[in-house]
Amino acid sequence: MLCLFFCAANALAEENIQSDGINYSQKINIRLTPNEQAWLKKTKKVTVAVKDGWMPIEFDLEGNHHQGLSIDYLNRLEKLLNINFTLVNYTENIQPGQADIISAVSNYNLKNPDYHLIPQPFLTFPYAIYTHKNIGSNKKITSLEDLNNLNVAIFKNGPVIQEIHKNYPKIKLVYVDIADEAFEKLKAGAVVAYIGNEMIVDYNIIVNRLDFVEKSAFTPFTSTVSMAVRKDLPELASILDKGLIALGQNNKDIIDKWKITDRADNPITTLLLSSLLIIFSFVLFRFYRLKQKIKKQKAETQKQIWYQANYDHLTKLPNRYLLQNRLQQSIKKADRSKLLIGILFIDLDNFKKVNDKSGHSIGDKLLIEAAERIGNCVRTVDTTARFGGDEFIVILNDMKELSSLESTCQSILNKLEQPFSIDNDEYYVTASIGITTYPNDGHQAEALLSYADQAMFEAKKLGRNRFQFFTQSIQAALLNKLAITGDIREAFLQKQFVLYYQPIVDLKNPTIIKAEALVRWNHPVRGVINPVEFIPLMEETGLISELGNWVFSQALRDLALIKENSNAEFQLSINVSPYQFNKPADLLKWAETIKELGIPQHSLTIEITEGLLLEPSNAVINTISTLKKVGVEFSIDDFGTGYSALAYLKKFDIDYVKIDRSFIHNLEPLNYDAVLCEAIIEMAHKLGIKIIAEGIETVLQKELLTQFECDYGQGFLFAEPEPLSELLKRLKPELILLVRGMASH
Repeated sequence: MLCLFFCAANALAEENIQSDGINYSQKINIRLTPNEQAWLKKTKKVTVAVKDGWMPIEFDLEGNHHQGLSIDYLNRLEKLLNINFTLVNYTENIQPGQADIISAVSNYNLKNPDYHLIPQPFLTFPYAIYTHKNIGSNKKITSLEDLNNLNVAIFKNGPVIQEIHKNYPKIKLVYVDIADEAFEKLKAGAVVAYIGNEMIVDYNIIVNRLDFVEKSAFTPFTSTVSMAVRKDLPELASILDKGLIALGQNNKDIIDKWKITDRADNPITTLLLSSLLIIFSFVLFRFYRLKQKIKKQKAETQKQIWYQANYDHLTKLPNRYLLQNRLQQSIKKADRSKLLIGILFIDLDNFKKVNDKSGHSIGDKLLIEAAERIGNCVRTVDTTARFGGDEFIVILNDMKELSSLESTCQSILNKLEQPFSIDNDEYYVTASIGITTYPNDGHQAEALLSYADQAMFEAKKLGRNRFQFFTQSIQAALLNKLAITGDIREAFLQKQFVLYYQPIVDLKNPTIIKAEALVRWNHPVRGVINPVEFIPLMEETGLISELGNWVFSQALRDLALIKENSNAEFQLSINVSPYQFNKPADLLKWAETIKELGIPQHSLTIEITEGLLLEPSNAVINTISTLKKVGVEFSIDDFGTGYSALAYLKKFDIDYVKIDRSFIHNLEPLNYDAVLCEAIIEMAHKLGIKIIAEGIETVLQKELLTQFECDYGQGFLFAEPEPLSELLKRLKPELILLVRGMASH
């Protein structure tokens, strides 16, 4: 009976091979180097070692001829590359003189030092869990966790044994030499399950009619099959690699030919079913078809699960997981070829504005088109992946010089800055690209991605719509950033943050009536760390709201002491990051606290940047309105360095504008900065807004600003930022007189 079955399968396989008349060299264009073309031209034949008992990967039934998945790949490679393969029987101790290629091998079982694997596996199959159908409902197996403390059969030379030992140490593995041994143990109840390669085990179950076996679940592990080439034939290795990449991993046409399906138009299925009809009754035949349908549904489900786990659902590009795998493969290939790998970290500039203003539907369509544009700028042998959000990664393989990277980056920038036509509207974004190279910048995949990320941020700092290579200075900044980020959490626990206060003086009647609260970090090893270093990191990590809440609470406590030592109208200014408005609930709690504690009106000013008000969300507008209702005033910090549009100041009822210190620093009679400062002061006063000049360091600067009728001044001329105790000393009446005297000179 088995002979009849095998002979039928054998005949049909031969028929399919002979009927495959596609000219693959015309359908797929493979670019071979001149050296590779010359090697092919002078090579008469290539010997391939194949196994004779590994169904359905490759096997030889009754001495007829070899067949299987790997043989079909070889047949297509022959036509694609115009190369002649001669098949020889594989042996464990095969010598280079006996075979140029080993057709089907995994990295775990390639022990021959004269051969090395081609980096592109042509087959990948999941490992599945197989159980006895009569195992009982109370012992249903749905995952590897369900096998804890149970006997499970596994091929003793399999590649996943170590992974199971590592991740599922409670499973009691029972090693077998062949699949038949595992099925016998399963049938006898010596093991409750068998873990094996899905394609191979499914094929054996059908061929050997193992009706008592069922597939219960899939494992997270997979098995790959590659080809191995003699180490002294680099041209052949490169040619095969390109051919296999062109044919694709798990080529659907080839895989489908070796899957028994219920399609009536499949000649293999037709003859197999006819053979089975001779042997089995009509009832068993119906039952068999039902099983096949269930098997096919499970296979489709597994295929869908694999796709969802490896590809981004929106852009259909590889996701982070598959990107990591591709990068590892590229590194291995680069180690052999001694060529560079370029890694591009691409972030879309201003995408968030488009997404927030026009909606996620428009944003999604823009991302899809952006992904297509990026993909069109690189070769088919390269990888374009979506890293997350509006971030993309490109892996450029086999780069001979950095100029090629620059050319590709510029092409991507040019494509992305062109308008995106979506739903009859046009949208504009640009991109910032960070570049790192292997092996110049590092050897670990994670580190290379991190370096490219840092280079991308540097490109944004330098103006966006540009690319930036990773450098040693960026690496030093990255190491410093990582060190500081790791200490931030500890700083909260150890209460290392403190508030300093810099007085703000009334220039018309020189007295200290305001002060700006400035946070300082007293690091136990680094000393006092400048906020410029740690505030951006806290914004990135989301800790800025926690710091902001601490500043607010501490400022309220200090305000009570200040008012005891000064007039009742004293006001504290607190800086609030735009990122804090992403969590408006925290700021709205501030309003409740101010109301509950009965804090007098105008006792607090919140300093914000002007960029927050240019295109404010409803949350920003509502938060500002709620805080103003409880008496909080608002000040625009660093005015003059950004868009500096006075219209929105009146719209949001802004109380103060702080002229940036960069204009005060060069302030001299009749120069440009003097004209600009005077104009800002005059326009603000006409809008009912008061002016604070920061960075005053000289008496001349103070006198000019007084002449321009500036309201308030802040700077080292009056006082540096100082602890609360020093501010309280300044607020005593006799010290206020000293300030007045100094300000009058």
